[in-house]
Amino acid sequence: MLRSLSLAALLAFSVPALACPMADAAAYKAAVQQVDAAAGTKVSIAITGLKDGDCSSKVAAMLKQVDGVVDAAVDYQSGTTRVAFDASKTSTDKLVTAIAAAGYTAKVDTSS
Repeated sequence: MLRSLSLAALLAFSVPALACPMADAAAYKAAVQQVDAAAGTKVSIAITGLKDGDCSSKVAAMLKQVDGVVDAAVDYQSGTTRVAFDASKTSTDKLVTAIAAAGYTAKVDTSS
């Protein structure tokens, strides 16, 4: 009985921590469409060090606080970030610097 309760408690606390990769991918795809529809200059940035959806949310929220950023979408699975920004208020260098300040390595993706 105690073993069953322990297992049930373990599952109850661990299951919410498991993210559905397909749901995360769908959410990122929708977020990218929103970024691409937003006004401003668009840039893709490759980020290393993202471990989960919390990291994605943290970076997206931080980028949206940068003056001039219109919208941002971050995918921890691919390490891809898409940002729409007002080039008269900020630059790709400032975006990369802000990401680095959050503890991640970032590089503008010149292939897109």
